[in-house]
Amino acid sequence: MVVPAVVGERRVDLEGLGINLGYLISQIINFVLLLVLLRIFLYRPIVNMLDRRREKIRADLDEADKARSQAETAKQEYEKQLEQAREERRSIVAQANEQAEKMREEILEKARAEAQQLVAKTEEETEALRRQTLIGAQDEIVDLAVAAAGKVVGESLDEKAHRRLIQEFIAEVGDLG
Repeated sequence: MVVPAVVGERRVDLEGLGINLGYLISQIINFVLLLVLLRIFLYRPIVNMLDRRREKIRADLDEADKARSQAETAKQEYEKQLEQAREERRSIVAQANEQAEKMREEILEKARAEAQQLVAKTEEETEALRRQTLIGAQDEIVDLAVAAAGKVVGESLDEKAHRRLIQEFIAEVGDLG
């Protein structure tokens, strides 16, 4: 079947060009029908899938932002706790140093006191020994003086009187020294 087409005043024979009008119309209808079917069954599901994917990505990004924010908060809290621990360590070290210094001072003070006590005791013992030595020397001197005086005087004075005289003499000499 030949369908003449009119273009202006001239008739154009489409079959002469190799175009079958019925076939062309069926192709156009098939193409439009395919577009409608693709839009209904493929385009909308793909768009819906892409929308869901976009929402999931947005939710994942929001979640990642929250996680980043929580991580930053946790990091700040960790750093705060770390700084507190450092301050506590410094405080403990300072207290330990202070206690060590106090203990050192106490030990030194105790050692000084013991040394002073030892020196005082030694001085007392030395003084006591000196006194004992002087007393012993006085007794020997008295004995020698009595013996010498007895020989010189010829036993005119008794021994008690000689001792008393010599002790008085030694006391007078001791007061001068």
